[in-house]
Amino acid sequence: MKYLFSVIVTLLFITGTTFAQQQQQQQQYPIIKPTFTYGQLDLALRLMEKIELNGAEVDAFLEIKGLFYPALVKGANEKKQLNDKITLDMNAKQADNVLAFLNRARLTGGEVQTFKEFKDAIFAAAAVLRK
Repeated sequence: MKYLFSVIVTLLFITGTTFAQQQQQQQQYPIIKPTFTYGQLDLALRLMEKIELNGAEVDAFLEIKGLFYPALVKGANEKKQLNDKITLDMNAKQADNVLAFLNRARLTGGEVQTFKEFKDAIFAAAAVLRK
């Protein structure tokens, strides 16, 4: 009985410590607020869906998808147009991850301008932090 109790206490401690560490890591990254068009956001999500990932990248990918996809759905429900703008809050790590994923994407000539504008929006939002 004592053994079971000590195992439960140890597991609770480890779980609590892990959760606290994750919260600290998320708070360490500054928040940026890039402004995209819905068309740019849609392109980024479609391109990310086509890249190959390794197992270590799954959580980061799902985190970004969980940020972009609901914003697109909300915009569609609100009848937003592709040129309408949306500002998203993301931390610097998420921005870094999305850029890393998109750098692996294969683009067509027609997607290049929108892709560049998406990346420029992230860089512009990050530049605000440096001022």
